[in-house]
Amino acid sequence: MVNPDPTGRGRAQETVEAALDRAAATEHLNAFITLDTEGALAAAARHDADGGRGAEQQGQEEKQEEPAPWRLVIKDNIHVAGLPNTAGTPALAEFVPATDAPVVRALRAAGAIVLGKTNMHELALGATSCNHAFGAVGNATDPALFAGGSSGGTAAAVAAGVADAGLGTDTGGSITIPAALNGIYGLRPSAGRYPSAGVTPLSPTRDTPGPMANTLDLLLTLDTVVTGATGSPQDPGRRLRLGLPRHVFTEDLEGPVRAAWQDAVDRLTTERTTWVPVDTAHLVEHDSRIGFPLVFGEFADALGRYLDEHRAGLTPAEVLDAVSDPVIGDMLKATALPTGPGYPGDAALQGALARRRVMQAAYEDLFTANGLDAILSPTVPVCARPLHRFEDSLPLNGQDVPTFFTLIRNTSPAAVAGLPSVTVPLPVTASPPVGLQLIGRRWADRELLSVAVRVDALVRRG
Repeated sequence: MVNPDPTGRGRAQETVEAALDRAAATEHLNAFITLDTEGALAAAARHDADGGRGAEQQGQEEKQEEPAPWRLVIKDNIHVAGLPNTAGTPALAEFVPATDAPVVRALRAAGAIVLGKTNMHELALGATSCNHAFGAVGNATDPALFAGGSSGGTAAAVAAGVADAGLGTDTGGSITIPAALNGIYGLRPSAGRYPSAGVTPLSPTRDTPGPMANTLDLLLTLDTVVTGATGSPQDPGRRLRLGLPRHVFTEDLEGPVRAAWQDAVDRLTTERTTWVPVDTAHLVEHDSRIGFPLVFGEFADALGRYLDEHRAGLTPAEVLDAVSDPVIGDMLKATALPTGPGYPGDAALQGALARRRVMQAAYEDLFTANGLDAILSPTVPVCARPLHRFEDSLPLNGQDVPTFFTLIRNTSPAAVAGLPSVTVPLPVTASPPVGLQLIGRRWADRELLSVAVRVDALVRRG
């Protein structure tokens, strides 16, 4: 078993009861769709009874009290046995999986206790978590602001102190955006590095589950539990080479974001780092041509296979007919074309997949040619905005800009290419949270996390 806190924090039942009390005190955030009070307390009692070990381990060792387990929340499109898996949409409100998703199973095997399933943007297609069926999620730092999305409920619950950590899913920034807007840490793993079975799909090529936590140490530990990867591949004494984007990612920032970003750049300008200006316009161009063709080319078939595999008793058409957000419903109905040979949707999907390979090669060339350890930028170009007022557009530097595309502007390119990214909260005093995004090479997640540890320490230095 991986101990969540080697210093010990009291017995499992006490910590779970404290978490449930905190959930009640922050109920106004609407972070949960299902809060599993009975199940969490029962799991805590079992944990206390066997010292946090399974039956085999308990039979081989003398029973002893162990530190309290992680209190975990799970986005409501990741299966937890015996709990509804709504994916934030009405048609799936009665769908109850019989088994945990592998990513949940791994964390529970390490002693984590699931508190419940968290609210999200409907079908994971949105970046505010203003859910028309289950209500909007409030930001943990100010409930009058949106939490970001689509994994907003997980981010809000972790940031509000209900849970130690949580799982979200990420297609174009759905982990890193809400983590940044709520002031916590989040990891979007390389696509395919975490098991995606038992997750309601949006775009399998782009989708991945991933963790959020209040500390970077815990984020690293969760990654170890899920993947088995250990160690820190980075030489802590080696000078870091950090990519500084010339285009888009650091332009047209909201005032507080611009100030926090500039402060981070200044703090990271030391004898231990080298800033390397890099051209990124071609990556944004690839993203604009690939992102939505992938989602719309993959969604219908992926959802159909998912519903059949898990015997949900629904067709994709029935799910879409019941969608509560008309924008999402109309978008998916209009663009989820058949993708078999000879259909227009297949040509668009195959073209997007081919261009994605070109995009991945362009990212690899950028890292190799410049010897980069990571590419840095603000995670989101704006701070969280008031709930319900800016779902479609928001003001930015004197212009109205589309909310969704603005929120995903900096996170989507790397996500489309399947690269890992980490968001680190920046020190801010007079504004809502601002996140710092670090993008790494594909499959180099542990190296990226090692860089994030060093960068986090530098931006927090006095």
